[in-house]
Amino acid sequence: MKIVKGCLIIITAFLVILVVLFFVYRNSVISSLENLSADAKSNWEAYIGTIDIRNQQLLRANIKEDSLRQYLNKSIEISKVEFSRDFEFLEYKINREAMNQNIKLEIEDKLNSSVDLYNQSVRSYNVHRSTFPNSLIARKLNFPKNFKYFDIVRYGVENENPTIKRAKIDHWIKYGDPHP
Repeated sequence: MKIVKGCLIIITAFLVILVVLFFVYRNSVISSLENLSADAKSNWEAYIGTIDIRNQQLLRANIKEDSLRQYLNKSIEISKVEFSRDFEFLEYKINREAMNQNIKLEIEDKLNSSVDLYNQSVRSYNVHRSTFPNSLIARKLNFPKNFKYFDIVRYGVENENPTIKRAKIDHWIKYGDPHP
């Protein structure tokens, strides 16, 4: 009887310790996901703030063609709450038109560094979110599955059309051809 009581006490203590450790780990994961998510969102907002400054600078610049002005007006109107393919394509068009008109802005380096910061925070969140068992905890608490990277457009340099580049990347993922 003493042996059975001793075993039950040990098993109960072990289970209590496991439950406490689980809740400590769960709270740690939740805190990390909240911080990483907030970091990605704040980096996106900083990037959008830089985009708005760039748009104002371009509108004040000597624009020769109306196409750039039209793209800038669309950029002001488009929703920038989160990354979208439309936004990415519009940024590609604005960058291409500014380069075609030889408009060089000092803010291009800041835009590229803002994109890099955003992508780093997205990578941190996505890796942490997708790691087991964090993914189970995050799924139960409805954290975003992932944030999307903004990695097709670089400012101040000639870029490949994002639609074509994305199709090449999707083809590479699906069929394993040489990386585009």
